[in-house]
Amino acid sequence: MRTKHTKPSAANQNGGIVNVEGPIDASNVMLLVNGQPTRVGFKVEDGKKVRIAKKTGEVIDK
Repeated sequence: MRTKHTKPSAANQNGGIVNVEGPIDASNVMLLVNGQPTRVGFKVEDGKKVRIAKKTGEVIDK
């Protein structure tokens, strides 16, 4: 949600500050593993690069 300042108009007689939905950048989204937010790390296992959860250390890509 973000706040938007609006002028008075036919649709909104008073104007003022209105809360509206807005976009969020993908860099601000955190991955959930087992319902907990975690950062992502990389590790090489068996010659393949896999993603791991920093909080738990478990492999994400299975």
